[in-house]
Amino acid sequence: MKKITILIPCYNEEKGIGKVIDNIPTTELKKIGYDTEILVVDNNSKDKTSEVAKNHGARVIFEGKQGKTFALKTGFKNAKGSYIVTIDGDNTYPAQEISKLVKAINGNDLVVGSRFDTIWKISKLFYPKELVFRRVFANKVGAEMGSIILGKRITDVTTGLRLFKKDLLSRIPEIKAKGLDFEAELTARVISNGLNYKEVKIETNFREGHSSLQYFRDAFRFLWAMIRGRFF
Repeated sequence: MKKITILIPCYNEEKGIGKVIDNIPTTELKKIGYDTEILVVDNNSKDKTSEVAKNHGARVIFEGKQGKTFALKTGFKNAKGSYIVTIDGDNTYPAQEISKLVKAINGNDLVVGSRFDTIWKISKLFYPKELVFRRVFANKVGAEMGSIILGKRITDVTTGLRLFKKDLLSRIPEIKAKGLDFEAELTARVISNGLNYKEVKIETNFREGHSSLQYFRDAFRFLWAMIRGRFF
């Protein structure tokens, strides 16, 4: 059996983390050859995130340096699996969708769950409905700019649902992001280094809890992360 670590970085996600853990398709993954480890990295939560995660069967570790990237990197170091899935703890990404990514990993270095199967099709301009429109619009603009910067069509720059072999991180230049821009830089570094990138269409849920995303400030951060990942 191959081992896969489901890595969940968390900051104040007591409302969503239990649902994420409970919906991880461990039985289905086992049927296709994967043992599953569930690893939660608590990034200085002020609520009961860690307690809820432990009660739902996750292994919990802590990262004191604030920022999603620091939480992820701590998780990478402590992951026991040779494959890593990253997923947010707010239940935006249905954990059941992990199996779609696992089935698509063969021959690919990075598989991401895309919330958008198209960028500008009029009939789907407001989709997914589970996301506020300003977030949908910002993501689609970011995907269009990212496609130009990277020379490859991408539809979702910032998705937090991703799968890759653990050794991928040693085959690309060090990621310099410090916060929510980790995903954008990872995509850029994988594509710009000629590695195989694949998107899989996924469904979405309404977010549990409060989002710390600031659309306009973070939009520039994501753009810079793609430029940094492509050229620096």
